[in-house]
Amino acid sequence: MKPGERWEFAAFWSGEVLWDVSMARYSTLRTGGPAEALVTVTHLAELKKLLAWLEERCIPWRVVGRGSNILVRSKGFAGVIIQLRGEFNHVIRLEESVEMGSDPVFVRAGAGCSVAKLVAWCTNHALGGMEFMAGIPGSVGGAVRMNAGAWGRAMADSLRSIILIDRLGQVMEVDHSGLRPGYRRMELAQASLDDLIVVAATFVLKRGRQREILRKCRENLKKRREKQPANMASAGSFFKNPEGDSAGRLIDAAGLKGLRHGQAMVSPDHANFLVNIGGATPEDILSLAGEVRERVYQKFGIWLEPEVHII
Repeated sequence: MKPGERWEFAAFWSGEVLWDVSMARYSTLRTGGPAEALVTVTHLAELKKLLAWLEERCIPWRVVGRGSNILVRSKGFAGVIIQLRGEFNHVIRLEESVEMGSDPVFVRAGAGCSVAKLVAWCTNHALGGMEFMAGIPGSVGGAVRMNAGAWGRAMADSLRSIILIDRLGQVMEVDHSGLRPGYRRMELAQASLDDLIVVAATFVLKRGRQREILRKCRENLKKRREKQPANMASAGSFFKNPEGDSAGRLIDAAGLKGLRHGQAMVSPDHANFLVNIGGATPEDILSLAGEVRERVYQKFGIWLEPEVHII
């Protein structure tokens, strides 16, 4: 922000704000440079007001979810990081599907809601369709933006619509026909998602037996835990899988398990996990990722694309 704008913002904003905050506290990689301001927004009306204020002054901003897929460079972010909480954490069943025995059931979740909370809510209400997301970290908004998934399924498979807000505070709902999902990305048919914020998503689910839904969730959790490193900070899978192959297989075949740069390491348990073994800097992570990409390219002629968003 320009000189004096911090004072102006303090007078304007009545909600929670933290200044010059280390993003290591808000990233599952447990590393990251400082954000000039971290703002918690709890209501849609607040978000509209905040976006209008920032846009009027050309102040950069970025929405982050639960920090499971981001890495902020050491130089930090000169602007406002926005977290969605409060009403953005809700999960509700829409009235049009409340009749007993009706299928499908439409469930709306706020973008700030954790994926874990959504899966638990669906399980508790005996609604099937989200079991494949069990154990996947992050927020609903982030999961929609990257079309997260596992076991051959992705968020787009269960989406009915998403609710968005643009930089001018205009709210719109885009149904499934207006979405163009891809591997680890979500696009719109008529616009770019780059300047839009996901504020909620509606899912199409089916009634089922709670015991069976819980069994599937536990099974998926078990499979994830068996394959992934435990008790180490990471961002999950660091690279996207190239078409027809696995990033983890390529990294492993290149002999890179255990490779270290500073306090960052390619996990010996899962080659597509770059882990912070204690005190890694963003440069450690990025340097390690760079060498992994280079050596995989040298051996296989394939450039791995990061799944993690570098800020």
